[in-house]
Amino acid sequence: MSGYSPQLADSRARSSLCPTARRPAYSPRTYALVLPAHSHFHSTVHHTHIPALPWQERRSDAGRHRTLVREISAALGGRPHTGTWGGGHPFAVELVRVPPGAALSPFQAHLAQWEFVLVLSGAGEVRRGESTDAVRPGHVFVHPPGEAHQLRNSGSVDLEVMLVTDQPLLDAVHDLDSGTWHLRAPGQKLASTHLSPATGSSAAAPNDRTAASPLLTASASPGATLADRLRHTNDIPWESWDSPRRRFLGTSQELSIALGAQRNTPIGLGGHPFEVEFSRLDPGMTGCPFHSHAAQWELYWIVRGQATVRAGETAHTFGPGDVVLHPPGEPHQIRNASATERLEFYLIADNPPADYWHYPDSRKWGFRAPRMFFRPTEADYYDGEE
Repeated sequence: MSGYSPQLADSRARSSLCPTARRPAYSPRTYALVLPAHSHFHSTVHHTHIPALPWQERRSDAGRHRTLVREISAALGGRPHTGTWGGGHPFAVELVRVPPGAALSPFQAHLAQWEFVLVLSGAGEVRRGESTDAVRPGHVFVHPPGEAHQLRNSGSVDLEVMLVTDQPLLDAVHDLDSGTWHLRAPGQKLASTHLSPATGSSAAAPNDRTAASPLLTASASPGATLADRLRHTNDIPWESWDSPRRRFLGTSQELSIALGAQRNTPIGLGGHPFEVEFSRLDPGMTGCPFHSHAAQWELYWIVRGQATVRAGETAHTFGPGDVVLHPPGEPHQIRNASATERLEFYLIADNPPADYWHYPDSRKWGFRAPRMFFRPTEADYYDGEE
């Protein structure tokens, strides 16, 4: 378990991203609707085991910026720098190891990309302008577009973090120390050059390392500074959810909500492009009903205990270091397979502009807005129209 989860405070509990978890019981209704059947169940589950993934080295020419990375999303079929717009995933998840004295990246600001960081082990400092913030295991923070930032290992052992980024169609990065701009076309790596914004011609890198990036004014994130979006998991409350007969029961910490995200809200309406939470299920408990999403992706990173994951027509048992991805249309469910040990996992889900849910076991459907659950009846296209 070491290296996969910080020691999180024991406290009272909370709800999860499961769509049925936070609202009172509904009154069944019948609607004459025609909805897609979502019958494409998969015979295999999208899974990888983190300890089995190779460490990929990334480093600058001088070696000042050096990391070792386990590319979790790539192992699950994701494409580098490619979102759903190009057949990839809506977010990329990596386990990143930064050696002592090295930095994860230059001091830089993204035009479009969001970065979420959870410190798992080691000690570091986050640079933001002239000041820095010390971080240790359990610290979590998010950098929205336009915010210049740099994470450096300030300790004597490796700094290990979970890094989650969205996958925008286009992105540009300004490295403030060197004055370098990096531009990225869809699905490609960043290409860099020194440019003069006034003339477009090549120019020497500026010497003023404190110069503000013009991207800094572009941030539309909740919280004006990093200090507003830096929390420790010991200080994030636990909330609980349960069903009327307590068949479905669990607790969780909503990490992204604690950092200013609005729940289930896309970035255009004030939310984050994805949400991250840390959840617990007691022995024998199930997190939520067997369901699929029309648009949302969900990723489960197991850090403690044994989980039975039902996905489509299959069921598998997974343990610490296992990661499971559920794309839209794949019915899924997670249950604590142990009779004695608690199950703990991270849950990452994107925030599509619209979504609806299907519950194959009970033949229900659900909408987020307006929020309702129902069982449709089959109808002809012109039924009731003439």
